Amino acid sequence: METFLTVLFASAVTFLFVRGYLKKLTGAKKAARPAPAAAPVAASSAGAGKMRPCPRCAKPIGEASAFCSHCGAALAMWSVHRAAVNAPAAGAAKGKPKPVINASLCIGCGSCIEACPETGALEMSGGKAILSHPERCTGHAKCAEVCPTQGILYSYDGALQTVRVPMVKDNFETNVAGLFIVGELGGMGLIKTAVNEGKLVMDHVKKRVGRAEPAAAEGSDPQTLRDVLIVGAGPAGLSAALTAHQYGLDYVAIEQGEIASTIRHYPRHKFLMAEPLEIPLYGPLYVSDGTKEALLAVWETIVSNTGVRVRTNERVENVKRDGSGFAVATSKGQYRAKNVILALGRRGTPRRLGVPGEELSKVAYALIEAESYAGKKILVVGGGDSALEAAVGLSKHKRNQVTLSYRGGSFERARERNRKFIAEAEAQGLLTVRRNSQVKEIRANAVVLDAAGQAVEVPNDYVFALIGGVSPEEFLQKTGVEIVEKALAMAGEMVFS
Repeated sequence: METFLTVLFASAVTFLFVRGYLKKLTGAKKAARPAPAAAPVAASSAGAGKMRPCPRCAKPIGEASAFCSHCGAALAMWSVHRAAVNAPAAGAAKGKPKPVINASLCIGCGSCIEACPETGALEMSGGKAILSHPERCTGHAKCAEVCPTQGILYSYDGALQTVRVPMVKDNFETNVAGLFIVGELGGMGLIKTAVNEGKLVMDHVKKRVGRAEPAAAEGSDPQTLRDVLIVGAGPAGLSAALTAHQYGLDYVAIEQGEIASTIRHYPRHKFLMAEPLEIPLYGPLYVSDGTKEALLAVWETIVSNTGVRVRTNERVENVKRDGSGFAVATSKGQYRAKNVILALGRRGTPRRLGVPGEELSKVAYALIEAESYAGKKILVVGGGDSALEAAVGLSKHKRNQVTLSYRGGSFERARERNRKFIAEAEAQGLLTVRRNSQVKEIRANAVVLDAAGQAVEVPNDYVFALIGGVSPEEFLQKTGVEIVEKALAMAGEMVFS
């Protein structure tokens, strides 16, 4: 029944969106939407009177405003872009420390709540830990010490520890002219933000291109200088491609896996929060509250019904300046484009196991929420910090049967704290560690391990292959993109505090 309702929901949403989208695509352009009725948040006394241009419409707005009073843009989208580049600290941190939980790293294991000596300061909400009563926190830092994913940081005077991000301007352009970055790679991981950025960056590209003649037909010479090439087909990349399609630009989108591959690797039936179509700047892509399966069904139908050009299972290997544009080398050929948009994830390209059965839906390359699993037989593969953190997090739910498989005899690559957590969990019988073992085959209900030359069959519901990958930072550095450290304000979309 649950599956039937999910399919029915996805079909209804898909029908309504595609009908509306195709009308918009083929009909006359509508007048610009008026600014929302809500006034922008008033500037603080320190920022009163100070004005700065809106990053979307360039009209003057108050420096401390939350929304543009002219176009309705939510300025939180540019919180990372406008954060100051971090300089070496001149002295010790001041003020009372406050824990801040990074929602993208929290896996909901509850270790911080168990360790916190102040009852009620931390609680679980929506599968994530939150600081529900800040006034009860006295700065013991025990929550940060026990967190298996380093998802809790301590903030002083409203600033977080720094994050490494590419240097990106308000128009999403990097220090390399014509090369843009949107989505998670730019520092913001929310689906709604990524969709908005994909739409906005294509608005900038359209102005720059100034196309008047029809775009070249699909299937033309790959060496044709296209208007734009989009790398990645997640929320940001697909939104950019849909907008380019709507504008009649000569574009192509390249995706190393399948459409929205990052979301495909979320847990099955994971509930995703999205926003209604009428949110300011949401762009041409509609999603609704529901599971990842419903969201993927909507996106796949959009691709098949709009004719948006996305080439899947093609990996971009190199992007470099070439005269008036860029030369882009992929695993299947060469392209040339005036502009390139990188809509990549921050996790990079995961390394695969290369064994039979790896294509099964129960195999994932990242653990999003440990709380999603209870009473399951789970295999974690790997010997680094990510694998150890996932195994410990999953073992916190004592009904899970967790096995950690590693080809080596000891976890020398992992941090000392994670080695300590694994040893404690193993001693308490919360998980089983199979050292000197490798995955030989993945089956529907089991996994076959090669343990010192012996085939061992382990009953299994889920497999997490956390064996590393290629960092996107390496790719960016090859293209000449500047990487900087920024200190983020505590009031941001990246964290729950």
